[in-house]
Amino acid sequence: MFTGPCTAYGERVGNVQMQFRGEVFGSRALRNPVIRGCPICLRQDAETHDGDSLEAMAMRGDWQLREATLCLKHQHPLVSLWRVDRLPDRYDVGARLKEIEDDLIQGAFDRPREDASAYDLWLDARLEHRGDTTWLAGQSLYSATTVSRLLGTELAKFKYDKTLPADEQHRRALGDGFEALKDGEAAFKEALDRLAARASGPLDEPAKAFGDLFRKMSRDFVTDDAFAVFRGILRECILSHWPYASGDILLGEKVKERRLHSVATAAREVDLWPAGLDAMLTEAGVLAKEDQRPYSRKVFDAIQHADLLAEIPSLVGPGEMQTAMGATKAALISLEEGGILMPRTRAPKIIARWRISDGVGLVEELSALAIPMPENGHSWETLQEARRRRGLDVGTIIRLVRSGALKIARSDVVAGYNGFAVLKAEVDTIVAGRASVAPQFTELSDTISAAAFGRSIGLRDGRRFLALVEAGYVPATEIINPKTQRKQLRMNDQDISAFHRQFLTLTTIAAEFDVSRNRASAIIKAHKAKPFSPEGQDFGSIWLRVDVAPLFVSGFR
Repeated sequence: MFTGPCTAYGERVGNVQMQFRGEVFGSRALRNPVIRGCPICLRQDAETHDGDSLEAMAMRGDWQLREATLCLKHQHPLVSLWRVDRLPDRYDVGARLKEIEDDLIQGAFDRPREDASAYDLWLDARLEHRGDTTWLAGQSLYSATTVSRLLGTELAKFKYDKTLPADEQHRRALGDGFEALKDGEAAFKEALDRLAARASGPLDEPAKAFGDLFRKMSRDFVTDDAFAVFRGILRECILSHWPYASGDILLGEKVKERRLHSVATAAREVDLWPAGLDAMLTEAGVLAKEDQRPYSRKVFDAIQHADLLAEIPSLVGPGEMQTAMGATKAALISLEEGGILMPRTRAPKIIARWRISDGVGLVEELSALAIPMPENGHSWETLQEARRRRGLDVGTIIRLVRSGALKIARSDVVAGYNGFAVLKAEVDTIVAGRASVAPQFTELSDTISAAAFGRSIGLRDGRRFLALVEAGYVPATEIINPKTQRKQLRMNDQDISAFHRQFLTLTTIAAEFDVSRNRASAIIKAHKAKPFSPEGQDFGSIWLRVDVAPLFVSGFR
């Protein structure tokens, strides 16, 4: 019989550590005011001894290991035999056993038998040095049993009846935690991810998700090498679910780089209210429209979308855009309607939606194409005047300028976009039919009829696609078909490439972004993207690329 602290209960190897059966434990894992044991073992000791029964009762050292819960020999739970705070009295085993001898003999401490769990068998094998075939073989017994208990306790919070006795909850938690650890890192991560997913409230931080597991790893075990592997896996889980910033301290280590932003943290960074940023990110496909998490828990990849966030503070409202490019309000509206300048976002209530560089770049492009305005400029008119006078879309005018079919001049008096002008006579010719060259015979090789191309991209109503071509939005050449002797619009490779650079249909979206037509249609409808219809013209199910491509890729690209 043990009559005081001895090697059976562990030897001190530091201020708060003890060595027991070749393993180093925290002192509290072995030394506790509550002394436990198996009453059947003690009773059998007394029954098989001819002399003093108290002398025959032997306390087993492993009973005092906090994470041991069952006597495997009798499949009896370890029960509390006595609680004494004063150390010398606690380990005066003879005196304490004498106090409870009658109750032990009469079975007052007996509890229902329980089957040994996988955890019980594993712990016994480790204590008896019979090997370990689990992932935990590479971890200390102290850290493995402690993390089993802490993890299992959190996993059990929504599982067990809270009226269960504390020792029964403790035993089940150890079993559940062990099951989540024994198969390796992937299983451990999966259990942590489940806990993280439960913490879905606006103020739910890691302490809420992981409870004492997080608190102990942050404080008690933050520098303990025995817990380094567990601490590292927990840290990775946290960084994959919460938006820690560079420089933050997490589980004793400084965060080197931000991995995640939440809508809330990103909104503070770009100085935008969360609802507005949420709308912009959803429009860009960064966030799912059905994501209803609170802003603090709605997270996204900060590295992947860094450029998007960096651009937001530089966006300007229409007034600043007009000033930067020297354009009127009406001109900016016309440029947007014509598909020449598009806002970086159409999210509601966002005023600063324009990128100045787009407007300035357009002015610079047109300046490079323009000739000086003649002194007698009566035969010239501004782009807006041409639009009003002949109903020619500004987008069409600029595309014709880019192709060289329409000359453009710049004024020395009026700066910026408002100073550009086109020849009235050329505009009149274009409106009259864009037929300055008479139809003639030409080879058909390496071309496709505009109607056939329209069908190939899913636009079955050929009249609508031909109307798109005739309105000048899609380049094509009018010829007389040598076989049919009829006029026909045909497209070459350059014309087709020009179409794909500017427009998308359900068929081309499906091919380019690897989604079904039905899925593409659903996404477009969900984001309320409008088909291309300048000035109300109906060209069918065709969209400007700049409007819908962001719905199928990350960021405003």
